[in-house]
Amino acid sequence: MSAVLPSNQVCGLWLAILFIFCLPAGLSAQNLFLEKVEACNTSNYCMDCGDPKATCDQVILDNICGQIVRKYLLGNSKGSITFQVVVDPTGFGCVLSHTDIANLPITADLIRYLNGFLWKPAKVNGKAVSASVNVIFRIADGKLSSQIQRMDLAELKPPGDPVIYNKQTTYSNPSLKTYDFAVWTKYNSPLPDNISRSCTMDKSDILWYATAGGLTRFDGEFFNPVNEYNSPFTADQAIGSINTDKDNKTWVYVDHNIYQVTAGRFRVYDFNKYFTSAVTHILNSSNGKLLFTTNEGLVAVRNDKVVVFNKKSLPQLPSNDISYAYVDSRKNLWIGTAKGTIMIDKNFFVTTFNKSNTPLKNMSISDAVEDEKGNLYFSLVDYNKVVDDDDKEGLAVLKTDGKWLHYNDKNSGMPSNRVNDILYDKFEHVLWLGTDQSGIVRFNLKDGWENYHNGNSAAPGHTIYQLVQDSKGAIYATTANGLLRLRKKQKP
Repeated sequence: MSAVLPSNQVCGLWLAILFIFCLPAGLSAQNLFLEKVEACNTSNYCMDCGDPKATCDQVILDNICGQIVRKYLLGNSKGSITFQVVVDPTGFGCVLSHTDIANLPITADLIRYLNGFLWKPAKVNGKAVSASVNVIFRIADGKLSSQIQRMDLAELKPPGDPVIYNKQTTYSNPSLKTYDFAVWTKYNSPLPDNISRSCTMDKSDILWYATAGGLTRFDGEFFNPVNEYNSPFTADQAIGSINTDKDNKTWVYVDHNIYQVTAGRFRVYDFNKYFTSAVTHILNSSNGKLLFTTNEGLVAVRNDKVVVFNKKSLPQLPSNDISYAYVDSRKNLWIGTAKGTIMIDKNFFVTTFNKSNTPLKNMSISDAVEDEKGNLYFSLVDYNKVVDDDDKEGLAVLKTDGKWLHYNDKNSGMPSNRVNDILYDKFEHVLWLGTDQSGIVRFNLKDGWENYHNGNSAAPGHTIYQLVQDSKGAIYATTANGLLRLRKKQKP
């Protein structure tokens, strides 16, 4: 008789979380996954190495899948589990670790099957060696499939050196020693992917970390993956923009749908009736409005009231391709487009900047923040630029007296001019910049510029995509090489 398991238990929490440590043959290697099987000889093996690499015929994996399907009623279960198998020089396999934290009976059967046939061992310089290989099993629509999953060894290379265009500034970085750095990557934590271009910090100090390979939540100590067991998303679903509004509702853009998350419940928000194009950013303004940018216009939502801005409703708009939008404390709406920036004040008077004598001339704002005094800071993008380091970009500042300032790597301590994100630190009253090539910049708003990157600190790289801050002052930075947290050291 076939064993029957409830569909929500068949896979447990099957999530392919890769903890990859690339070590050469001859060094002590490590388990890739959280669940370890203490039955293998691990004295000397390499990770997915060799030419050829360790492998087996696909027909063997297909046969294993068939036997599992005949034994278990999989129903509508969905999920995946990944096994790390060490294959010795004689071809015997031994499961070393896996990702099923529930350790269900189906996993024990898969381990028995993977250990029960002869593999093709890896070879280095023609000699068979011990090497680990990853095998992933996926359940969908009552079917089980499996395949060898190769490690992307290129991702394990160092991220390279930062690019510092500013040659006249010496960065002594006096504040660097006052911060503790913590780094999480998909090689040492349950992060679904190292690259995150969008994240949000909710009012419970939970960081929502969005990637092209899945979504996870992080409370500063533990990760809580978002997958098919607690959301409408699969464990490896590509996540677009994400943000949290003033009511602590999190908004997520996934596969052309907007989801509103309230107290763990997911509800689809009908966005397609406004625009059919993809949402590029979900932005939370200071007055409670949610702003959705698309290449067809801007949608502003507040208390279920919706306003659409495009060239039809707003002829002064330089382009329907909206790159960024921001509402300041004076209720001015700033809109950056592919062909310039405009500002709409609370009386609906429109100011255009393409013919102005300001740093915003022919520029699009890509981010904006405001300090306690009401000074506004904008990062700039020149869509017509012809050089990598464009001095027209950088940081624009609108003072409360109406005067404009413009900082770049030629007239200030900015290491480079392309800024991806800005954070105003309300605890230290400083400005943080996430740059595209030069790491993180700390600016004390007067003349103190500091620059932290993988060349002078524990930062995992030099490409910073987004900066957020929790209620205790800790700063989280999403990067091209993992998640970084900067936290002030505790005074003894």
